[in-house]
Amino acid sequence: MKKFALISLGLPPSQSGQSMVLYRLFKQFNPENYILITLKNFHLYKNQGNCSTKLAAKYYFLPPDYQVIRLMIHAACVFRSRLLLETILNFRKNQFKKILLKEHCEAVIGCTGDLFDPPAAFLAGKELGIPFILYTFDFYSRQWTHPILREFSEEKEKELLYGARSIIVPNKCMKDEYMTRYGVQASVIHNPFDLAEYERNAGTDVKNLSPEPQIVYTGAIYDANFTAFHNMITAMEKTKIPGLKLHVYTPQSENYLKKNAIEGPVEYHKHLPNILIPAVQRAADILFLPLAFNSPYPEIIKTSAPGKIGEYLAAKKPVLVHAPQGSFVSWYFRHYRCGCVVDVDNTDKLAEAILRLINDIELRKKLTVNAYTRAANDFDLLIAQKKIHDLIASL
Repeated sequence: MKKFALISLGLPPSQSGQSMVLYRLFKQFNPENYILITLKNFHLYKNQGNCSTKLAAKYYFLPPDYQVIRLMIHAACVFRSRLLLETILNFRKNQFKKILLKEHCEAVIGCTGDLFDPPAAFLAGKELGIPFILYTFDFYSRQWTHPILREFSEEKEKELLYGARSIIVPNKCMKDEYMTRYGVQASVIHNPFDLAEYERNAGTDVKNLSPEPQIVYTGAIYDANFTAFHNMITAMEKTKIPGLKLHVYTPQSENYLKKNAIEGPVEYHKHLPNILIPAVQRAADILFLPLAFNSPYPEIIKTSAPGKIGEYLAAKKPVLVHAPQGSFVSWYFRHYRCGCVVDVDNTDKLAEAILRLINDIELRKKLTVNAYTRAANDFDLLIAQKKIHDLIASL
């Protein structure tokens, strides 16, 4: 196999879904066959003690600190300086080239998440004559809302997509989007999880679980799902179910959640170590999968594939999806009949869905059986590992 470089802002052990996916995918690889490149200190800011361990391959941490880069991007926006953006990009490209040459890399994988990583990785590979793989965890050009950043990223995105040897996307909606917009083919690798490990951990004893009906959410909470949470809290109150609580297991603080109006019939929990999450999910009456209806980046919402989907499908508990119509999560759970979908911004319909899932035993059984099948067919780690291995080997 060719030696390759994997470039990503989020790398193990940083606390992010992207970091976890990359850990799962690449832990099988011989550490002599690849290197890892990321920005200096980003992993320290994000490490909260409950993420994956480091991969065994060699790491490169590039200066300057990612906070410095953030300030420079802000300055470029304030002064509308395209020149500053191009200067940072060229500097990053040269950093990559130096490492790729030193390590004798024969391929480079650039992951989304950072404004400069994907185009710099592409340009470095192009100048060195080595193949470039674009790994899109999110819609690259739609991550940036400021006009100058949007213009910059849209221009670079075209170059990336037309020049990449291969393109990896996390779901069908992202694949269709790239085909419609740019006429390029992409390979789907769903964000995987280890189904066998999940089953081993699902029996772990978790204390302080409520005996009353509980809707459970596990993961980060931010503006990509705020309004869906607000709707859920209102809908829960409309059901009149005694003792019904929304249990959130998240790295965000209770103060942060209350500041963003996520309060009421809500039980706040600290984000648990990954090994305990399966048991929490299996103990739920309903698992909640929310995406916002009025976020600043609707295209990101449409093509988003939260890393928790595979776990939710394997939990053997009904999943309640509250996300916009046309989004990947709404399409997937409706298409495969593996969850209850409310894809309109309507708290009455959401309340009806909660009542239906609590009271209809046959519906719960049907949804959970279908869900577990999808977890095994689409999200199991062994399938994803084989896909990424075969794709890199084909180079």
